Amino acid sequence: MKKCLLLTGVTVLNCLVCLKGTAQTNPPQISGLIAGQRPGTMSVDITYDLVDPDNQGAYILVECSSDGGISYGVPIYSLTGDAGVLVPPGNGKHIVWNAFNDWANNYTTNAKIRLTADASFKGVLLTTTNTPPATNLLWIPSGSFAMDAGPNVYISRGFWMGRFEVTQGEFVALMTNNPSAFTGSSNRPVDTVSWDDAVLYCQRLNSSEQSAGRLPVGWSYRLPTEAEWEYAARAGTTTPFYFGDVNAYLREPFFAWYDSNSGNISHDVGGRAPNRWGLYDMYGNVWEWCSDWFNESQYPPSTPSGNATDPQGPLTGSKKLVRGGSYSSSKPVSGRQTYPYIGYSAGSPDSGFAGSGFRVVLAQNP
Repeated sequence: MKKCLLLTGVTVLNCLVCLKGTAQTNPPQISGLIAGQRPGTMSVDITYDLVDPDNQGAYILVECSSDGGISYGVPIYSLTGDAGVLVPPGNGKHIVWNAFNDWANNYTTNAKIRLTADASFKGVLLTTTNTPPATNLLWIPSGSFAMDAGPNVYISRGFWMGRFEVTQGEFVALMTNNPSAFTGSSNRPVDTVSWDDAVLYCQRLNSSEQSAGRLPVGWSYRLPTEAEWEYAARAGTTTPFYFGDVNAYLREPFFAWYDSNSGNISHDVGGRAPNRWGLYDMYGNVWEWCSDWFNESQYPPSTPSGNATDPQGPLTGSKKLVRGGSYSSSKPVSGRQTYPYIGYSAGSPDSGFAGSGFRVVLAQNP
């Protein structure tokens, strides 16, 4: 049998610095990028140096090309180390890519990796150190995307988003009750939770964080809009899955708990691979409530009819949207019939249903 390799030898890589929406005059710079495949494995080591005159660091995004840099469509999500998080400046930064998870049975000697030092968060300072208000939050930069392969949607301001779905432990700490059907671990996502209670959780979280002095002035926790949710789930990709094209469903077990691998129960958050922005369980595990009303007269529901900036969905309705699928969803996680295959459903705001959960965002107030 032919052994599948991803890279041969050592490849010197490209560097891109991204400064969307920031007035920073001394942007961070990446230098000394080198990648090499570990002999006999499909693990790839990526090393680089990050220089930032402001000493605030940057979010490092990773992309891979199989055609020498003409396009960057190779799935590259199973990353550990100095990527997908706020990386402080310094030398000898190290990323490990588990290429077997993302690109098994593919072969190329013409691979090239591109790193992006994203400093856009510096345009909306939160604290004097620019550290996340909470360790489980990730910065989602502003940008645009074609929502449901249709209208162009612009997310005008970056926001923080929960790296994980809200867990039962977090929910009980603020709400005292646990509506979940699948207990036994405080790190399982809260499930069977209503939209009303998810909103109440956000309100109590605001009060708690404000009392503790951790809530930035002019910011608050809330549920994401559907546009924010889909934008974050795609993480800058345009393929049917955020980990590849229509054939990528073969890799879905690495990224999602769904009917084929979940045992029809929820699992601890973070047990599958994240998307390229570091968000876990955007597919499967539990459905995630959004703030939007469900538009039953339109398909797809709540998708803007034309180009839009920060769409909020219909003004009224009887049901609220959930996105992402759950432990009982079939593969691919269906709902949207074009890309991405990220499911949607809806429910009455005053009652939970099997597998309904949520994650929070921390965003500037309107």
